[in-house]
Amino acid sequence: MKFIPAMFALTAIIGSCHYGVADIPNVPDNPTYNGNVYPLYVDHCLVCHGSPPDRGAQSYFRLDVYDDANGVSGAKTMAGSALRRVNAKTMPPAAQSGDGVGPNGVQMLQKWVDNGTPQ
Repeated sequence: MKFIPAMFALTAIIGSCHYGVADIPNVPDNPTYNGNVYPLYVDHCLVCHGSPPDRGAQSYFRLDVYDDANGVSGAKTMAGSALRRVNAKTMPPAAQSGDGVGPNGVQMLQKWVDNGTPQ
């Protein structure tokens, strides 16, 4: 039964990609990194863009920390770039199959950037 280990591995990989995470229920008026953005990043981004980076993610930035440190950009610095990638549906990779951040999540990220990326 060689297919059982392969099926188990495939199930583990698919489950770790965070497909099927629901959109946030509402858009906060004044989103903050700690209260609103970080939980969204946990659901959609940090499996790759945390520490250490995984699945081919770049090592020059992390989304699991707010500030830059040791030559690595944090979420505050990368906010505009992250928003552009989400809007272009190139991130998260699941967005290419219709399972991205969701319209409320995108609106929240936009408000966060528009408000100056408060922590």
